[in-house]
Amino acid sequence: MATLYESWLDQLVKHPIFEISETDRQHVENIKTKQCATTNTTTDFILQHHTCLMTIRGHDLFVAIGSTIRVLNLTEFKDAWIKTAKEAYEKNTQVSSHWFALIPFKLLNTPQIDFTIESLTPNHNGRLLSVTGAHSLVVVCLPRQGFGDISMLKKEVDCRTLTIGRTHYTGKTEILQVEWHPLSEAKCHLVVLSSDSILRIFNIGVDIEQPEQSFDLSPAEGNESIGVSLGRGFTFEDDDVNGYEDVVAFSLGGSSHEGSGWEPFTTHYALRNGHMYALCPVIPFGSAVHQKHLDNLSILVEAKYQKTKNASSPDTRTLSYLFKLQKHWLEQLVDSAIVGYKTNTSLPSKDMLSVAHNTVSVSLPVRRQGPFIINHQNSSSNLAQVTDILYIYSEPIHILALALSNGQIQNHILTSETDAQWQIPLEDKKEWHKEVHFLPTAILYEEINLKTKNAPSTQALRLVPDPFYVDTYYVYHSVGVTAIDMSKWLKAPKGICQKAEDGRKDTLGDLKRWLNEKATSDVRELINTAPLSGAFSPIVGLSIITDIYLSYVLFSVTFDYKLVYNDLSVRRDTDSSENSQMAVRDQLKGIINTGNGQAYEPILSLPIFEKPKQLDNLPKQSKIVIPKELAHSKEVVINEETLRFFSKTSEQVRRDTRELGKAAVLIEERISLQQKEFEKQVNSVREIYNKYQKYFSSEAKQSQEKIVKDITQRHAMLRLRMDEQLRLVMLNCQPVLSEEENAWIKKLEELSDKIAGSSGYASRIDHLKKQLEALKAQSKKDRKFNPVNMSESQRNNVLSSLKGQSESIDETKRRIENLERKMSVVSL
Repeated sequence: MATLYESWLDQLVKHPIFEISETDRQHVENIKTKQCATTNTTTDFILQHHTCLMTIRGHDLFVAIGSTIRVLNLTEFKDAWIKTAKEAYEKNTQVSSHWFALIPFKLLNTPQIDFTIESLTPNHNGRLLSVTGAHSLVVVCLPRQGFGDISMLKKEVDCRTLTIGRTHYTGKTEILQVEWHPLSEAKCHLVVLSSDSILRIFNIGVDIEQPEQSFDLSPAEGNESIGVSLGRGFTFEDDDVNGYEDVVAFSLGGSSHEGSGWEPFTTHYALRNGHMYALCPVIPFGSAVHQKHLDNLSILVEAKYQKTKNASSPDTRTLSYLFKLQKHWLEQLVDSAIVGYKTNTSLPSKDMLSVAHNTVSVSLPVRRQGPFIINHQNSSSNLAQVTDILYIYSEPIHILALALSNGQIQNHILTSETDAQWQIPLEDKKEWHKEVHFLPTAILYEEINLKTKNAPSTQALRLVPDPFYVDTYYVYHSVGVTAIDMSKWLKAPKGICQKAEDGRKDTLGDLKRWLNEKATSDVRELINTAPLSGAFSPIVGLSIITDIYLSYVLFSVTFDYKLVYNDLSVRRDTDSSENSQMAVRDQLKGIINTGNGQAYEPILSLPIFEKPKQLDNLPKQSKIVIPKELAHSKEVVINEETLRFFSKTSEQVRRDTRELGKAAVLIEERISLQQKEFEKQVNSVREIYNKYQKYFSSEAKQSQEKIVKDITQRHAMLRLRMDEQLRLVMLNCQPVLSEEENAWIKKLEELSDKIAGSSGYASRIDHLKKQLEALKAQSKKDRKFNPVNMSESQRNNVLSSLKGQSESIDETKRRIENLERKMSVVSL
């Protein structure tokens, strides 16, 4: 049974899509064992497999159980809940769980998937879904229209499946991580990292057997048998035989936009021992790149090339060879570009260019740059393994977040630029190559320890970026989900960068103070799946919904397929700049200076009141998920541990209550001021109020009380209607301008410029009027006439001509007068 006070998310948790049969129990236990390890061995990749058994494509929710994939349309689910709850409210009954039959899940018919699924990843346009197993990789072609348009009666949906790289991924090679490349023009380039430390890029639309590009990321020793002749780096370790130099995770640089640098062309990756590397340039052969991105990057590289080429120092001048290669690579990339909107409708906008990377003639292999030199001595993290890496760019800071098997998260700030570099052949190396082959540097800004007393000794941690805010990412692991918000310490660098652009000289001191203060990230535990020792429920999937109708929600699923959701808060970025304050003051001046009698002085002062900071990220108490070992009918033993847990939980609730109390005090003070301001304004209209007071009889008051009571009773109904109306608005309203409207607006702007522009018709008419006035003034000047040299016959001829013209003028005047009289009659 359900109540009207439950939301559609509370009902989604109970949906049969998350039910598992007895035959699936073995898969569930295997999933749990792969999320943690009893020993810190480096001979296998148990902790390095990127497990994600739940994902979201648009409004469709996918769940993988064993070798099957279930899908549920969330929009249809919410619509059905609103309809069911509305009917139950009208009948004044409870909602039965049988309503789930109205919106069943569908099963994807994919016979080629005969393995246990470990990860689901949809591509950027939602038409392809990569399905990963331990040694298998399949791409499922999804319906373009979405599953919401498929009949409810259809239980299974036939989908075309493509098996990727069968010759490369055998029983000896494990698939660790799969990502869709964001620069892919056709959204069909799949980047795959396997246990042989080879990064492969497959173009699904061209060849599913052989990769488009391959990059050997392994050390130079012991890899001559691998037929990938690409550049390799080096290592400070000599124990590579134990697996410390295995590549275990990578992170792509994101999409191309106007302010991008080399980062969209860069792939960062990490070794098991914590060493971080960069590979640049790495892009699909068919990529979509922003036009201004290429233009700005070309200008920057050209400036570097000219500076080093003309430098007096030989060591600096020799760097021009590297910049010359970069310049040559960018020039050929620009030459291959096709302006998208006219010839290629797959590009998102006319500012994007379609570039063909395979036409670039730089024959040298890409060089791996690293390892990054870090400003610290590894201590507790020496024995930990890397399980994931995430690249984050929050202007102007480049960040690499590293997840370790001991429960630590390391946030590194990249302090050196990563640009395109190629492997120089050994026979061509000279003394100046040491100038080019520098090691990139980074600063370990902070270490965050997420390990709790109830967590396993080693566990797999996965990093997921927030789709709205680049300064926030989420970590899901064996004992829950944690949100890491870096906005507090990323605000200062933005201000320092702005000061530097304005030409201020105190930026270096501000930068040193920022590094010395070292503000830390806000770490918030969203979900706790190990409240007591002896049992835990690993999280094996995390997705975030960013939809107006479905809200801004984080979904996570445990290994035994329990859905846990968290409502996320949308930030309200207030503009507290001087310009906004001046604008408010100007508005208040219009109210104060009435010009009639004494000026009105408002009580409320600037700056504008903002929401108290205490309300951010509340409640801080995480959601508790009871592991199945402690759930159902098992008795809870009251001992020291359980008492400590209850005490800690209640203390957190008390702290949250105190924070709410502080916020309430600030809000009450503001409300008190607003009340006084309101009373002051009411006094100015009290006379009118008194005149109408006599009409407020007891019957009218009773009627108002009845209305208030009815409104209170209809509150639940109004909440359902609000969601229903929002859905109707989303179905009937186009939130953005269409292409025809944009073209029409552009045409109006062009016509306006032609008429009122600096060289438009209006300015040209004014110029001609001035010229006409000048000519009239010139014609009115008296001209002297000397008839001395004219004969008598000539004068007679002139007089005769003038007389004839005078008669013609008189005749014309008469015609005009007649015409004016006729026009006046017509107008009357």
